[in-house]
Amino acid sequence: MEIGKLGERKIIRLIRSVYRYKWPDSDAAYIDFGKKRILITTDSITRHSHIPNCAMPEDVGYFFAAINLSDIAAMGGTPKYFMSSFILPDSLDSDYLVSLEAGIRRCLSRYHVKMIGGDLKEGRELSMTGIAIGEVDKLKMMQRLRVRDGDAICVTGSLGGNAAGYYLWKRGSKEGARKLLDVHPRINEGKFLSENGVRASIDLSDGVYSAISQLKDATGLGFEIYYDNVPVDKLARKLSLRYGTSLEQMCLNFGGDYELFFSIKESMLNALMRNAKRKRIRITRIGTVTGTDNFLVKGTKRERITKRGYEHFVKD
Repeated sequence: MEIGKLGERKIIRLIRSVYRYKWPDSDAAYIDFGKKRILITTDSITRHSHIPNCAMPEDVGYFFAAINLSDIAAMGGTPKYFMSSFILPDSLDSDYLVSLEAGIRRCLSRYHVKMIGGDLKEGRELSMTGIAIGEVDKLKMMQRLRVRDGDAICVTGSLGGNAAGYYLWKRGSKEGARKLLDVHPRINEGKFLSENGVRASIDLSDGVYSAISQLKDATGLGFEIYYDNVPVDKLARKLSLRYGTSLEQMCLNFGGDYELFFSIKESMLNALMRNAKRKRIRITRIGTVTGTDNFLVKGTKRERITKRGYEHFVKD
């Protein structure tokens, strides 16, 4: 069967079936190192799938580095080192490449991460793969599968901004392309959460619906999302009113916001919120872990969630 008919999640399960050991289901891999764990993650982008045709190369470089660092943030870790591997067409302008690297450097400098090398090959299309390496206290590391029945579900920041950028870009806006690539890995937020009792976290690269469908598949637990509580990006709300686009689709199903979606014991939620307010970290409670199915609560209506967020190799 062609892998294009399987979808990303089934392809991952197919690959895993080849190996005899079971690796952890987390945003990053980890290796025990004394009282710490070394975090290692990798992510790739291509011109065809990820780069808007009017995007500035420095914005592309920043985005490329940021999405790799985001996986470290989702584990509560501190990124330390970065490597990159490029496949470049020989027609690529050298100025574009320099600006691309400047964007990577800007992101790494912002989060005090050191570039330590990489690889370079010739190919038909621009393709970039990053490897981020970080560390975290073994007792404070957050993982996806530590979610528990009865936990409160929260997110950092606001949702829908990436989708808003996409809709503007599709209408020919260069600012839309910039918004689409405007990703900020929640490293400080991740460290704060891990130090304040949070043990389960995932970054929202593919949307809330993707997060809860993956967690449900892995744990059997259900998630109830309170639609009226979802923190909506200002531009997303504006575009929804202007063009009639669905806020639910933009904020919950589209993905690309790279905020942190996490669970915490109900008894610890108030203390977390107070500490977050003192640190000026925006956290919003948007749901509860309950039952064995996923539901969206809109006012007095409670409807089953069938959407699964963004997934590679799924055409719709």
